[in-house]
Amino acid sequence: MNAGWTTAWVMVTAGILLATGWKKQLLDDVPPLRAAVLAAALLAACGFAGVWTGLAGSALPQWLTVFGACALLRKAEPGKRLQALAGAVLGSIAWIWLRKLYAADPVFILWDAQLDGPLAAGLLAAASAGHFRAQFAAVAAAAIAAEWAVPAADGGWAWLDGFLASLSAARAVTVLARGAAALAGRLRPHANRGAE
Repeated sequence: MNAGWTTAWVMVTAGILLATGWKKQLLDDVPPLRAAVLAAALLAACGFAGVWTGLAGSALPQWLTVFGACALLRKAEPGKRLQALAGAVLGSIAWIWLRKLYAADPVFILWDAQLDGPLAAGLLAAASAGHFRAQFAAVAAAAIAAEWAVPAADGGWAWLDGFLASLSAARAVTVLARGAAALAGRLRPHANRGAE
């Protein structure tokens, strides 16, 4: 798959979900305008990185993501920051390990060599952090650590694909877990009434 397709798919899907009332499930308490500005800045940074070759140009989306993560966690309580740190460590380990494993022996590829690491990192970020702000920071740190530990030659768009795939996996797991918890809460009182 060409670099940038996952980004386009995630952005279109997120736009549709936000337009149809899924703001709370997608962003928790982050204002949609702030998320849209950050997304537009990331897209512009990737476009700029494609024009300006070199270390500074290719790292621009990563630095912008770090800035966004810091801005989101600025007023977060210490618990969310600790969750973000735990998710970043776990996600980085999984992403780097899968990238190194696939580079050493491509026989072990589970689904897609470019997306398996990000999806595993997203699942671990969701397991350690249940809030968008902490998940964004965890996934950003994992994506940057994976790029710095085992650089990919695909450029900024491929990096953004991995980052957004990881963040999407984290949010999807969180929404499913919240839905399952709500359903279990609704079914539990009925089960207790039947036992009486």
